[in-house]
Amino acid sequence: MTRRTLSTGAILLVGAVLSVCILVGCSSPQEDTSEPATRLIIFGIDAANWNTLTPMLEAGELPNIAGLLRRGSYGVLKSGVPIQSPQMWTSIATGVVPERHGITRFVAELPGGTKEVPVTNNMRRVKAFWNILSERSISVGIVGWWPSWPVDEVEGFMIAQRAWPVNWSLHGIPFGAARDARGRLITDDFAGRTWPESLYEEFERFIVTEEDVTVRELDQFFADSRFTDPAKQFHARWVYAKDKTFADAGLHFLVKEQPQVFAVYLQGTDVVSHYYWGYQEEEGFTVRPDDARMYGSVVKNYYSFIDRTIGRYLETVDDRTAILLVSDHGFETKQELKSRWERGERIRTEEGGKDVPWDHGVDGVIVFAGPGVKAGHRMENDASVVDVTPTMLAYLGLPAAQDMDGRPLTDCFEETFLSGHPVQWIPTYETGEAGGSEFPIESPMDEGIREKLRSLGYIE
Repeated sequence: MTRRTLSTGAILLVGAVLSVCILVGCSSPQEDTSEPATRLIIFGIDAANWNTLTPMLEAGELPNIAGLLRRGSYGVLKSGVPIQSPQMWTSIATGVVPERHGITRFVAELPGGTKEVPVTNNMRRVKAFWNILSERSISVGIVGWWPSWPVDEVEGFMIAQRAWPVNWSLHGIPFGAARDARGRLITDDFAGRTWPESLYEEFERFIVTEEDVTVRELDQFFADSRFTDPAKQFHARWVYAKDKTFADAGLHFLVKEQPQVFAVYLQGTDVVSHYYWGYQEEEGFTVRPDDARMYGSVVKNYYSFIDRTIGRYLETVDDRTAILLVSDHGFETKQELKSRWERGERIRTEEGGKDVPWDHGVDGVIVFAGPGVKAGHRMENDASVVDVTPTMLAYLGLPAAQDMDGRPLTDCFEETFLSGHPVQWIPTYETGEAGGSEFPIESPMDEGIREKLRSLGYIE
C-alpha cells in the first residue's frame, strides 16, 4: 500500500525523547502478551509534547503517565501542516489526511458565503473509528472530541464538545446562555449535543463554567491565585472549567455505561501553553521575578492536573484495559523567531499567526499500554496522526483499510501478540453513499468559539 504524507515536504524531528531506562526505568514485558485488552481508553491531550513531559517525568512529577511508559510503548506522533487542531484530531479519528476527510480549517463558509462559522462534524467525509466500531456492534463512549457536533448515532454514547457552554466573558456568562431574574444560568437548548439526546440532562449536572471555578482550584496552577491579575488567570480558569466538565462527566459515564472503547479529549495543555509558555525561564525567556513566580509554572502545573485526571481513570479499570494517550501536535519555542523577537523585530508564527516566539510544533506524543503491547519500549520510527486509527483497529482484531493514509504501528506490539493476531486488511470501510457536507451548521456557540479562535491567533 502506498502511504500518503501529511505535508509536501519532509518533517524534521525537533528534540528527542530520552532513553527508556533514563526516563522511566527498565521493565519486563507483561505476563500475558497473546491477547488484546478487553477495553480501550483513549486520552486525547491537546498539544502534549515531550519538551514539557520529559523533564517532568525525570523529576517524578507525572507518576501516572510514567507508569504508562513503564508498561507500554511510546514515541513521537507527527502532526501535519498546517498544524491545526480540528484537522489533526479528525485525522487521528479517521486515519486519513485532511484533504480527504474534509475538515481543512478552523472555520468554513455557510451556504451562499454569508459568513464563516466554526467547522462541524457533518463536514467529515469519511468514517471515524467510532462509526466503524459501532457498525460492528462494539460499544463506544466519545467525550468532547474536536469537532464532534452534531454527534453521530453510535453504539453507546457521544458527548459533543459543544455540550459545554462556551465561556468567553470576564463576567462568566457563556455565549449561548443568559441569566434569569434570580441569576440562574440558562443555556440555549439545541440538538445534537449528546447521543442519545436524552443523555444531555444527566450530563448537564457536570457542567462547570468559568465563574464556578474557585480560588482554591486555581491555586493548583498559580503561585498565589488570590493576588493574580484576573485577566492573566482568565484563560487557565475557563479551560480548566471545560476540561473538568468533560473529565468528570466522562469518568461518570465510563463507569456507568462500560463501553468497550472510550475516548475523552482535554484541551487545557494547549491553551495554557499559548498564554503562559513565555513565563518559563527554563525556555530561555527573561521574566520579571514576580511574573516568573506567579505564572512560570502554570504549564507544568496543568500537566500535573492532567496526570492526576488520568490517575482517577486508571483507578476504575483493571489490567485488561489498554490505555492510549495521543496529542494532535506538540508545542515549542521557535528559537529563530525568539532571537529576532528579543532584538525587537516584529515576528509572526506560521501555525497560528501570532507575534510571540512560541507555538505548535509537529512533534506530538503517543503512549500505548496494555496486554500485547511492548513494555518500556520506545518505538523506533516516528508515527503519524493518521496511524492512530489503523493501530486501534489492528489491536482490536479488526482489519486496517487499504484506503487509509495511515498504517498499524506494529512495532509497539509483542511478537506473541502479532503471531496470534496478524494484521489483516480490507479495501475500505467507506461502503454506501459518500458522506460529508461542504457546509458547516450554525449553533448558538459560534460567536464564542470564534472569539476564542481569534484570541489564540487562529483566525482574523
